[in-house]
Amino acid sequence: MKNGVFKLIKINRSIVVGIIINLFAIVMTVLVPLSVKEFIDSNNEYSMNFNWAFVIFGLLILQTIFTSIGTYLITSEGEKQIAKIRINVKEHILNLPVKYFDANNSGAISSRVINDATLLRNFLTINIPQMINGLTAILTSMAILLYLDWKLASLLFIIFPLNVLLTFPMSKLSRKISMETQRSLSNLIGITSENISNIRTIKLNTAEQHTLSKFTEEGDQLKNLSIKSNLIFAIVNPSQKLFAVCLIILVVLYGGYRVEQGTLSTGTMISFMIFLFQLIGPVNSVADFYNHYMRAQGATEKINEILEENSEEENSKNDFNKVDTWNFQVAQASTLKLSNICFSHGQRSILHDINMEFKKGEKIAIVGPTGSGKSTLINLITRLYLVDEGEILLNERNSYNIQLHQWRNLFGVVSQENSILSGTIYDNLVLGLKEIPNDSDIHEALEMSCLSNDVSKFPNGIQTSIGEKGMNLSGGQRQRLQIARAILKNAQYLILDEATSSLDSFTEKTIIKNLSSSGSKKTVISIAHRLSTIVDADRIYFIDNGTIKDSGSHTELLKKVPKYKRFVEDQLIKDNVITNVG
Repeated sequence: MKNGVFKLIKINRSIVVGIIINLFAIVMTVLVPLSVKEFIDSNNEYSMNFNWAFVIFGLLILQTIFTSIGTYLITSEGEKQIAKIRINVKEHILNLPVKYFDANNSGAISSRVINDATLLRNFLTINIPQMINGLTAILTSMAILLYLDWKLASLLFIIFPLNVLLTFPMSKLSRKISMETQRSLSNLIGITSENISNIRTIKLNTAEQHTLSKFTEEGDQLKNLSIKSNLIFAIVNPSQKLFAVCLIILVVLYGGYRVEQGTLSTGTMISFMIFLFQLIGPVNSVADFYNHYMRAQGATEKINEILEENSEEENSKNDFNKVDTWNFQVAQASTLKLSNICFSHGQRSILHDINMEFKKGEKIAIVGPTGSGKSTLINLITRLYLVDEGEILLNERNSYNIQLHQWRNLFGVVSQENSILSGTIYDNLVLGLKEIPNDSDIHEALEMSCLSNDVSKFPNGIQTSIGEKGMNLSGGQRQRLQIARAILKNAQYLILDEATSSLDSFTEKTIIKNLSSSGSKKTVISIAHRLSTIVDADRIYFIDNGTIKDSGSHTELLKKVPKYKRFVEDQLIKDNVITNVG
């Protein structure tokens, strides 16, 4: 079975040993009714034999010990396996391409890691041992019952299968409902996660009722599925209890008649009753096993859907035969080129015939109207997306012949999005760094990003907790923290994607000046609208409708490209408005 449950979970030695020890507990359980029979039948009104009482007590203690040891071994190994599955799934998720996350809800993905793995955990540590123990208990008990009295045992053989016939069709229906419930629960978790992470947007757009309606709709679907599931449980559970009561009554009536007739001893009768009570649980466990298996199978399919997605490396068109032959150090004197790049998102063409060049130490600006494809260019350069046509070259070497982690280490990126993680300022500064910077390096990065004074005012300095997505910081502080992080990465290319949009003009100029005078000879690639960021660039690429209209200095483009001139005039108007309002 390609996506079978046992492709993920393994019945290994620890599980087997635990099950075997539990089987010893089953043997002790089976011996107890036999000992009770001997105790009762060996006693009479003239004498009491307490030896069998001690045997019964000893068997119960052994049963408890074996059950405890076996259960601990099974559950411990189960927890280890599920933890490993969760780590493997999480690792694979982290290595999936960005397009996967564009197409899937983050909450639903999280549900795969947590909820579906928990279903597998329960199946491995509870349902499988219960089924094996149940079968062993049933077969062993039936053999002993046949030995004790085949007539009374035959009555059980006839009636017990009725319980399975009752449960099996319900289990098939329950499986379908269970899979739909898992899917609905994942959607509900996704909606909740998205709502909480975007609570400010919801409030500012007074969209509370709209959001609640969407949640209620999915919640109602989950409620209806739960009601169906509860209906099945409401039918099966009382039916199983009715079955048990009827079976007890039949055994009591028939066994009592046999005792009265003198064809069955009182001890055998009581032994049968104990066996009967002991068998009801195992019979139900075996009957319910199919339902649990199908639920685990559904969870496995969902997890495998993630694991079977190709990772970034698998999708990256790498020629691995060429990767190891290249000395990555030559990149230190690099020229980055985009040659005839085309890119589409679905059926929509976004970039076409893009040719750009970034030489070491240059300051390059990419400007253009909103939606012209500027940020998409950055995603292609950093290989978050793959180009449809053309090449990205480093020293004339195709980027796809360079390992992805090596390629990404070339770039320090400060995006216009909030890319701050929960934790402390320090956690964010050292995020992903292979070598932890010393205090001097951290202080220098904070100074260059104009964040040092702010951090010094925090009660715990760089160890200050900044909340989810850094919401305890201002917008400007979050941007400066991203800049400081990019500086500490010490990458050859510094990409600023509207990285100073939340900063005042003075702070922006100071940071740009600090970056330019750092002596590191970084190549700075800026996407910006502010003229103060654009005019000093060594070269400006003006992009519109997914194509490069022209490139050159600010002065050259003003003369050559009328649309660039209009773009600049629009920005001047906006800057003047902001200045006057300020």
